[in-house]
Amino acid sequence: MIAVAFSRVAGRLLVADPGLVRLHTALRAALACLLSGIACVAWTAGHHQPVTLAALGVLFSMIAPLFVRDARRSAWFVTLFNLYLCGCVNFAVAAALSRYPLAGDAGFLLVMFAGMLCQACGPRALGCAMIGVVTFYLGLYLHPSAAQVAQTIALSTVGPAMVALVGRLIVPIHAERTLRLAVHTVTLRAERVLAATRTAQMPGVASAARVSELNEAALALEEQLALLNPPDAATLRERLVELEVAAGQTAFGSASEEADTNPLRRAVERLRQAARPRRVSQTSPAARGKKTAAEWIGEIRSKLAWLPAARATTAALLAMVIGHSLSPERWFWAVITTFVVFLGTRSRADTVYRGAQRLAGTLAGALASMLLATSLHGEPLLMAVAMVLCVFGWAYYILNAYAPGVFFITVLVGLVYGQLGFAMGPLVELRIEEVMVGCVVSFAVAILMMPLAATRHVETRIAAVLAALRQVVRLATQPDARQPDGTAASAAMRTLDRSWHDLRVALRPLQTQRVFVWNPGVELATGSMLSCLHWARVLSRPEEAALVPGHVGQAVSNDAGVAYAASILTRLDAMIARYHGSPASPATGERLEATASAVEMAIDRGHAQTLAQLDGAVAQLADRLAHPNASTQKRLNWALRARSA
Repeated sequence: MIAVAFSRVAGRLLVADPGLVRLHTALRAALACLLSGIACVAWTAGHHQPVTLAALGVLFSMIAPLFVRDARRSAWFVTLFNLYLCGCVNFAVAAALSRYPLAGDAGFLLVMFAGMLCQACGPRALGCAMIGVVTFYLGLYLHPSAAQVAQTIALSTVGPAMVALVGRLIVPIHAERTLRLAVHTVTLRAERVLAATRTAQMPGVASAARVSELNEAALALEEQLALLNPPDAATLRERLVELEVAAGQTAFGSASEEADTNPLRRAVERLRQAARPRRVSQTSPAARGKKTAAEWIGEIRSKLAWLPAARATTAALLAMVIGHSLSPERWFWAVITTFVVFLGTRSRADTVYRGAQRLAGTLAGALASMLLATSLHGEPLLMAVAMVLCVFGWAYYILNAYAPGVFFITVLVGLVYGQLGFAMGPLVELRIEEVMVGCVVSFAVAILMMPLAATRHVETRIAAVLAALRQVVRLATQPDARQPDGTAASAAMRTLDRSWHDLRVALRPLQTQRVFVWNPGVELATGSMLSCLHWARVLSRPEEAALVPGHVGQAVSNDAGVAYAASILTRLDAMIARYHGSPASPATGERLEATASAVEMAIDRGHAQTLAQLDGAVAQLADRLAHPNASTQKRLNWALRARSA
């Protein structure tokens, strides 16, 4: 019975954390922070030095494991060195500027601007930004002397040493095990599709939600395949797409008739067999193809976020002015709040959503920190255990579920200050005030300076999904666009999957607002859009054509297939033009009909049947985007809320 319970818990953990990547990252952060804290605090106590000398090393060992993700050993150590160098430089500069308050404040704003500017340049750049901001404020807050700066930096070498010890020896990165766990996550979500098909009262809605979750796990597995590059990656990708197709057939077939679950069961077994233990090779970037310096520079320039950096810096300046009036020493809580609230947000609703998470996590964490600091006073061992658990919870949640991450870091800050002898009541009150200042300022700046409203952001993501869907259809129906090896079709399908993922992320703030108001009719289209994704995936796999039932129980001719292809592309062009604000052009449909003889060579019987299904889904999607029904909208909103889409 214990084994069964443990198996269920492990299964739920895998479903929530594909490949257990977050769990391993949290373990590395907690262990590295614990070991660094023991070593640094022991040294300061033994040499009768202030314990604040250990802050830089402990902070680095807590943050760095979140961003050291490279599979190759050399790249792993390069990332670790860059993070550590960035932390030391920012701490030293801040310590030098701490004697000049205005210069220190200006330097802090400059570091925040640089961090926001490079936020989309990859995990290494994002890690440098986070560590740079934290270590800079640490130098301003401690304002150490030159001798203390030298001692702190020398002692901080324990941080990267412990990160390397934990990350390479104690909790190492096992590429083969991570890949197997990611595959296991996909199969678990496929089994949830089967369970939803058998037991749900609304099988169509429930199964569609499970298919969307399966797609998320498949994207995570694709990322692992791209990172680890196993020798049979092509086979795994083939089995993965086969599983997604079978899951879609099961889910969307169950809405109108009894679904045949045997193909999905066979696909699950074939993926498991393909994921048998193997040796995963780690191909170097040279083997994948080097990029020139111009390509690197162009790629970095395209990722620089100038407008988000300007907005965040403006909010930080306002928060700094108000925060200084509340507390000359704790103002950085308000400024850092603006940094994390704007980090990664692309619309006003995103900013409000992130700020609300920040407030909720801070309020709950402040209350918990007061209770723990009071109950654990005089128990240093229990206090240390609570701190390590907070580091683990923060590292586990902060990059995926922001509110719980803020809760744990707030509790950790309260415990640290309580252990140092600060009065908890005024400290908690001040932290709540500073965080509220940062959030209110962020809301105001977002409303005044952020041109992208939530609905417009969602519409942009919908346009990206439609454009990616059109590319998949074009590659499948036009002879000049198809490639014999199918690599272009596979890449186009993954682009469509990622566009769908981005749309679901953009919808999250609107889903939160459903508690107060009904949303516009955008969410009505999510079910139809997911159906379009399924039939597009079938269309991109010619070998699946024989499994597709005929339209209305009959085989579909080539001429009908050409007409369906023209109809699909014409509707997609019209929807894309509407979201881009330009008039629709029927040129695509006319061109297809004018060159029907050429298109017929690319549309066989299986493709024609799939196009018939896709045409129906696209027609329903266009109708729901153009003419949402109020009563249906309310019913679907409650259904979407119940399934937490």
